[in-house]
Amino acid sequence: MKKWIAKLCLVTVVVSFLFAGYYLPGDNGQQAEAAVQEELRGVWIASVYNIDFPSRQGVSTAQMKQELTDILDKAEAMHFNAVFFQVRPTADALYRSDLYPWSVYLTGTQGQAPAQGFDPLAYLITEGKKRGISVHAWINPYKITRGSAAKPNLDVSKLSKENPARLYPDLVVPHSSGELYFNPGEPMSRYLVLQGVKELLDRYDLAGIHYDDYFYPTGSFDDGDAFAKYGQGYASIEDWRRHNVDLLIQETYQLVHQKQGVVFGVSPAGVWANQTTNAAGSNTSAGVETYYDHYADTRKWVQKGWLDYIAPQIYWQIGHKQCDYATLVDWWSNVTKGTDVKLYIGHAAYKTGDSAQGTQWMDGLELQRQIAYNRANGGVDGSIFYGYGALKNNTLGIQNSVAAAFQ
Repeated sequence: MKKWIAKLCLVTVVVSFLFAGYYLPGDNGQQAEAAVQEELRGVWIASVYNIDFPSRQGVSTAQMKQELTDILDKAEAMHFNAVFFQVRPTADALYRSDLYPWSVYLTGTQGQAPAQGFDPLAYLITEGKKRGISVHAWINPYKITRGSAAKPNLDVSKLSKENPARLYPDLVVPHSSGELYFNPGEPMSRYLVLQGVKELLDRYDLAGIHYDDYFYPTGSFDDGDAFAKYGQGYASIEDWRRHNVDLLIQETYQLVHQKQGVVFGVSPAGVWANQTTNAAGSNTSAGVETYYDHYADTRKWVQKGWLDYIAPQIYWQIGHKQCDYATLVDWWSNVTKGTDVKLYIGHAAYKTGDSAQGTQWMDGLELQRQIAYNRANGGVDGSIFYGYGALKNNTLGIQNSVAAAFQ
């Protein structure tokens, strides 16, 4: 750890490489068939709260291996070719790291290594290769803890002594959500994220680096002091915040592309902006707009080519009154059209069988309909599913319907 702290005193130099896209244009039969063969078929594997892996804290190494093997076997049976494994759910790791302590979700104690030095990420990569399934490292860039307003988790002293939040408490911002965040406006926060990405790239044979939609949290954020230090020249704190997230995305893309064959992408919330808020937005009425609520200008990232792919979480059904799946797929397809950025759609597998989500989710075929719509659209390059639990439990025969859609 001391060696790492010394390294943090150095200035990061990131070399930019141009990305050569591999988009398949055209709409004739042969090209359409090739596009289907090339499509990404992925699933998110969540470790936060032990949602998908491991099944609980403190399980044996043998059981962890079996759980990861089962995940890959089910993914293979459904014709998936990628998993997005949550390797840093908060400021801790499900892999061997000199920067972040071992995750609490593994052993129950943050900083405690699994028995026999077991490395879940290394195991998943090795076993995935045997099945032709690539592994993407899924990171929450700025979250330090998970909690809620009713059950806040804001005590830094409860974290491992090696946690960066303990080493750099001035970077930490408590939020009304009951969670701690690294302040995106502090350059050292971004540096910590980038060094974590570099470590993953250096140590593991990954297919990609993947960020989800946690940048700035929704609601008020106590970053006025950082804005006073670094925000000169910006018309508003909102513009400055978007600039901070832009820098993280741009520099991550540049860093990832120093390793040949690895891709970088983001899975933002499904709506960039509603048309009623921004004329360039989608014809939707979403409660969360990434541009305004997360200060994530995802549309700009595509236009600037700072991503290899974008995977908006379009977690609504076809025909939804406020946020129609088809409307959003078409909007995102128009955003990526003419760029080298691939479009993967995030699907709400977890809504299958939930009557509260609408009747469309009660026949087990909504995901099949969505995949068919993606292919008919012609601008969609693949799908990623959340959550794995519905697939694992085969809710309403979802395993068969997804496998059939991917035949």
